[in-house]
Amino acid sequence: MIPAKTRLTLADYDALPESSQITELIDGEIVVNPPVDPHQMILGNIYFALRSRMPSGHWRLAPTGLRPDEDSSLEPDLFWVSPQNTRCVLEASGRYWHGAPDLVVEILSPSTEMNDRGAKFAIYERAGVREYWMVNPDAQFVEVFVLDADAGRYIRQGLIGMDGAFTSALIGGQPIEIAEWFRS
Repeated sequence: MIPAKTRLTLADYDALPESSQITELIDGEIVVNPPVDPHQMILGNIYFALRSRMPSGHWRLAPTGLRPDEDSSLEPDLFWVSPQNTRCVLEASGRYWHGAPDLVVEILSPSTEMNDRGAKFAIYERAGVREYWMVNPDAQFVEVFVLDADAGRYIRQGLIGMDGAFTSALIGGQPIEIAEWFRS
């Protein structure tokens, strides 16, 4: 007999001890994902590349808590809240951002890809995150999704390989060449 899983609430999650470990609450389940060095190297490269293009707003790296809705507590690898965004705010305690940031970037790994493409994709889409980028460090590509606000659904802008570039209206429409993301 398989034991039943116990679903946690946000109150249960909040009662857990504070940790620097990346721990998320997804559909009532605790998910722990310790990143490996290549993941962190790519995250740093993306952060510096994007921050240099768009220094305003709030850039946050994991582990920084994000509550895009009333049922989820996530720690995206990177997210950005534009200065004009009033739908995503830092709570008074400084522990969590509440609402939908403008951009979320997730770096895929074998242990996280199913959640990044499934449950988290749906949560970000429902919450109204304007762009969602999934970066594959092994195959060295980025998959870019842009929210169609009228339909409330993500439209895939493209799958951009190592030698490619794409533009993002959020990042000023400047070409973003992804080769620099994968340099060690």
